[in-house]
Amino acid sequence: MRSLMSRAARATYALLVLAGPLVVVAPLGAQDIPPEEYAARRGRVLEDLSDGILLLHSRSAPKEMEQWGFIQDPSFLYFTGLAEVPGAILALDGLRHEARLFVPPAPGSFGVTVEGLIPAPGPASARRLGLDAVEPWAGFIDWVRTRQREGVSKLYVDEPRRPEATGAPPGLAPVSGPLGLWRGALEARFPEMEFASAKPAIQALRWVKSPAEAAVLGRNARSTAAALLAVAAQLRPGLSQREVEATVVSTCMETGSQGPSFWPWIMSGPNTHMDRLVSAFFRYEQLDREMEDGELVRVDLGCAGGLYGGDVGRTLPVSGHFSPGQREAWDLLIGAYRAGMEVMSAGVPLGDVREASRAAVEAAQGRLTTAIGRKAAAYILAQGDAVWHIHGVGIESGEDAGPVLEAGSVLAFEPMVVAGTDVFYLEDMILITPTGRRVLSEGLPYTADEIEAAMAASR
Repeated sequence: MRSLMSRAARATYALLVLAGPLVVVAPLGAQDIPPEEYAARRGRVLEDLSDGILLLHSRSAPKEMEQWGFIQDPSFLYFTGLAEVPGAILALDGLRHEARLFVPPAPGSFGVTVEGLIPAPGPASARRLGLDAVEPWAGFIDWVRTRQREGVSKLYVDEPRRPEATGAPPGLAPVSGPLGLWRGALEARFPEMEFASAKPAIQALRWVKSPAEAAVLGRNARSTAAALLAVAAQLRPGLSQREVEATVVSTCMETGSQGPSFWPWIMSGPNTHMDRLVSAFFRYEQLDREMEDGELVRVDLGCAGGLYGGDVGRTLPVSGHFSPGQREAWDLLIGAYRAGMEVMSAGVPLGDVREASRAAVEAAQGRLTTAIGRKAAAYILAQGDAVWHIHGVGIESGEDAGPVLEAGSVLAFEPMVVAGTDVFYLEDMILITPTGRRVLSEGLPYTADEIEAAMAASR
């Protein structure tokens, strides 16, 4: 294995050995979720949306040349397990309690038809996929019209986690946003039907993971932790952000994942601030710059495999050492973070987690001795719940969270604190168990001493 691994990845494994037993992350396959689990998910949403038909569209276009692989629409994937079927429509008929798949002709690219992706219409495919029917998509409109005549008046559609950009000025129809375009196409063809959002029902299901899902996410979390440690092993003044991004991608793949679940954010110095951070989505060079001595780096990354994502983060000092003020602010955040994690358990509202973290900062405020530490505390107390961001992790690296922690929830706890020119950020993947919680991204350093020791071990 050594000959196939980068220098940064070898250093990562050295750090893992220092932290505990070496764990080699096994490659993830697409069949880690059993077929009966997809059937159970469909059954639950059919019960929840029993007064209408949920229509989910798979991703229509081939992957872009710049993407590492074809990424299926997450909700279509969640209810079918069909990771490589483009252009299909899943119809979940709540009134009949039926699941029906409408499939297009074989797709093509570069003038070549790609065979073997689309399930053949007919009962054999339906039996194999655990569906009630697999039909050509040419019959989709007639089927909806027939169900309408039989009394169906409501169609459910999925909605995005965040508003989609329409790509068009007011007065023009949208030209981008797959979920918006899908709803618009349905509304134009069936204007007399009532349309409703299936997002709350889908979100509630996706918030709670099965043991099989938790196992996949655990492997992704370990791969992601290895990538973060590889970054810690590599950081030094004069290194560009792009060079570190390459380390993340290579380590994800070297440790068994398919690639990054999102393009890594290795944001240093001024780029750690949110107004700069988000502009990376519109920058050709991803805000690339050389990192400087004394700066902090937001390391926000995830490795994807087994059709699921990952999302973990830390703040690291470029030089390998925090300044006294940075150290105090960081350890203040770590103490509050751990206070929030301490109350995590099934049945606990997310607000209680945030309150526990806030209270820890309030209790420590009088002991702070540096300007940066006091600024960090003031920021946390002034911003309130906005500091303590919590989201789900699943098929997507960022998913909606429910209002209450449930056994099986997998969440990312990711506070972000501004203290003058410095920004402090960390994130773990955490599984809620019936009796508490378990950090899936295990083996990562927390305190300033632990981070400095981990960085020093690789130098």
